Amino acid sequence: MMRLRFALVTGSLCGLFLIVACGPKGHAPRETETAQDAKAVEPPKREPPPLPGEPKDVSLPPVDVTELDNGLQVNTIMANELPIVYATLVVNSGAESDPSKLPGLAGLVASMLKEGTTKRTSARLADDVEFLGADLWASSDEENTYVGIRALAGQFDVAMSILAEVASKPAFKAAELAKLKKRELDRLALAEREPGYIARRTFYRELYGDHPYAAVDTTPDAVNRVTRQEMVRWHRKYFVGKNAFLVVVGDVSPEQVVAAAKKGFGKWKVGKRAVPSYGDMPSREGREILVVDRPGSVQSVIYIGNLALPRANRVWIPLMVANQVLGGSAASRLFMDLREKRSLTYGAYSAVGERVQTGPFIAYASVRTDVTNEAIGAFFEHLNLIVKEQPPADELANAKRYLSDSFPLRVDTPAKLVDLLIELRTFGLPDDYWDRYRKAIRATAGSEALYAARHYIKPDKALVVIVGQAADFAESLRQFGPVTVVSADGEVKAKFSAQPRRTGAEPSPKGAPTAPIH
Repeated sequence: MMRLRFALVTGSLCGLFLIVACGPKGHAPRETETAQDAKAVEPPKREPPPLPGEPKDVSLPPVDVTELDNGLQVNTIMANELPIVYATLVVNSGAESDPSKLPGLAGLVASMLKEGTTKRTSARLADDVEFLGADLWASSDEENTYVGIRALAGQFDVAMSILAEVASKPAFKAAELAKLKKRELDRLALAEREPGYIARRTFYRELYGDHPYAAVDTTPDAVNRVTRQEMVRWHRKYFVGKNAFLVVVGDVSPEQVVAAAKKGFGKWKVGKRAVPSYGDMPSREGREILVVDRPGSVQSVIYIGNLALPRANRVWIPLMVANQVLGGSAASRLFMDLREKRSLTYGAYSAVGERVQTGPFIAYASVRTDVTNEAIGAFFEHLNLIVKEQPPADELANAKRYLSDSFPLRVDTPAKLVDLLIELRTFGLPDDYWDRYRKAIRATAGSEALYAARHYIKPDKALVVIVGQAADFAESLRQFGPVTVVSADGEVKAKFSAQPRRTGAEPSPKGAPTAPIH
């Protein structure tokens, strides 16, 4: 049988060889082809991709809102595509509520919430959450403190009881606090070696001064000094009904959510909405350049920016359009120039920070030490241009299309719907804000983008922070403004006065268009 199979295969191969050797109609293959034959085998021309269709409006699903007797607002969005539920308790107090001598207290409290309750140890809590196949988290930012859980819809009631227990009855055990302090001190020690961390911390400290937004992290001194009693007092003051709201999205009904919220949070004190005491923000009359010396560094981390506007400002969307043209993505001017054209960096971007009070505008990149001056010059070329001229029609259209067409990716999962609803409540935006968002982007005119850029991007009054080997570039930065060189600890090492500008260099825009804002 094996021999027969081999014979059949051999015979088939021989037949194939004869066909190939003879070619069509039994003729031997020709050595050369005629021009007509070559033309006949040319690949077809590539057709351009079809143009995108008209964007469809995407709206936030209906939100059911109920307020408990103690003032806790309960927000529910039904999303039954998957049998999953996301629930997040948001306390309207974050880093802005930290005592001046204990920066990072809110974040430390958030970290301790998962380290055990008065009913369960840290290990027991972790085991119970894992048994449910759920995820539990707690965090804090400038405005809020968050406690959230994700679980299967069938485990919703149990998951909500755990969420309520973690938020309402933290143990703040001394042994767990000691472990947290060690972890935090180790983390901060590692962070001090990262130039990006140093640049961010320095930039916000210099930009905001005595304002609570100036602190982007805790400090070793604060970690060592914080006590259990201070954590308990902070938690008792801010975890109250009128200072929090609950967001639940998933395969669950509003009735189920309200019933679970009443059971878990109904005994909370009413309390009052916390109003933080904000300090004054620094006012700059000119450009300031601060170099944090980091001997031996082969890269320079660059942050350039200024105070811009609150998230709820009506000019937010035109500014986002202008920022998208400038540096919002890898298709924007900064990236295409500093990376693609000049090969100075792996990426250069800009962004507008979201804050209840005035948020920052920031342009940033990491570059090789030897091209630091060239990179700073390139940044200011684009910063000056974005406040001087309207974006060309094609750039404006691409920026608006990017912002508008990417928005559906922000509403495609329950977790993202939670984030959008939290944003509405945190910044006091109208309930229909996301329903009108894409239309407002598409309606933004070039004059509106220019108006926003001229008012909230300020290259002539920018704060420039550079972390790198100062000896290689610091003095030559005088061409951009006065330079101060400091050590990582903030000790002043050198100062250089600004070099007089050449006539016509870095033109400053005069006046501003009076365009209406949609």
